[in-house]
Amino acid sequence: MDPLEDSEQEELEALDTLEDFEEVLPDPAEDVLLDPAVEVSDPGSELAAQTTPLVMESLVDKGKAKSIGVSNFNLSQVKRILDVARIKPTNNQVELYLYLQQPELVQFCKDNDVIVCAYSPIGSPNTAFRKNIQHPMTDPVVLEIAKKHGKTAVQVLLRFLIQYGVVAIPKSSSPERLRQNADIFDFELSDEEFNRLKSLDKGPAGRLFGGTTGIFEDCVKHPEYSLL
Repeated sequence: MDPLEDSEQEELEALDTLEDFEEVLPDPAEDVLLDPAVEVSDPGSELAAQTTPLVMESLVDKGKAKSIGVSNFNLSQVKRILDVARIKPTNNQVELYLYLQQPELVQFCKDNDVIVCAYSPIGSPNTAFRKNIQHPMTDPVVLEIAKKHGKTAVQVLLRFLIQYGVVAIPKSSSPERLRQNADIFDFELSDEEFNRLKSLDKGPAGRLFGGTTGIFEDCVKHPEYSLL
């Protein structure tokens, strides 16, 4: 099959999926529809990263969504979608926390008005995928800064991301922790504190979700796999 036929087939596959999805979309419209770069449940799919977001534009046209977002898109994938999109994505949701800061991706998204949304912003203490990484809540630098400001380690980690210029979406089932997570706007990290925290980035070695083992083993074969 030639590249043109490949592209047409990918669009048909995406359209079939979105037609089913459209039937269950609520009214009023969703604020943002997110498209993941690779579905872990379907590692054999050959859809290019830009195909589904382009097809999702039709849902915005129909008033089913206010905007389009992407998830787990790496720098190359974001560049490709911005090159061809008529309705550009407003949001890229990625794993991002103290030890995985993804500075090149964050800067590119900022330069192109794409909001970066950080999932697992405090390091996901209960993750089952990577157990060999120190939890940032126990990092001596974090604890030192937290003590100085009279804040918790989690509050320092979230404040760092806010000053880093990304949106953090921490998860908690505890009402008290939810209140603490929101109580981060009455203090500010100094430049020295911010830079100390920024220096703790471990790059890809800090990734908690993804890699090449476990449920992600087959996904590595996908040409668009981005969680490395």
